[in-house]
Amino acid sequence: MKRSSTIVLTLVPAFAAACGNSTPALDPCLPQNYAPAACEYAVQNRGYYYGGAWYPHVYTQPFFFYNNAYTGYVARGGRVMPIEAGRYSPSLSGGSATAGRTTTRGGFGSSGAARAFSGGGFSSGG
Repeated sequence: MKRSSTIVLTLVPAFAAACGNSTPALDPCLPQNYAPAACEYAVQNRGYYYGGAWYPHVYTQPFFFYNNAYTGYVARGGRVMPIEAGRYSPSLSGGSATAGRTTTRGGFGSSGAARAFSGGGFSSGG
């Protein structure tokens, strides 16, 4: 039995690598692919979308640090590979960085959400 688990453990990473996306995600805050709006979103939301997939990443510096790093990189003659803005969106078709997100209000399913939007959730003490 131990032998079969060893085989499975070696096959799973190989299978995952074969099925994975062949294009690596490009961090929008790196100087060579810097995208200001996508970088600012990534810093604020601890990650970024690339090719429709979410990549979590905790940035240790504020947004202006990455902006300054890009400026210095370009000033020193660094080569920049521009990435189309649509690659940094939740869907492959483009759109805004918050497209497709929903906010649930009320906390009790559809009835709670309906009450939150209708304003009937709470009464004032008067």
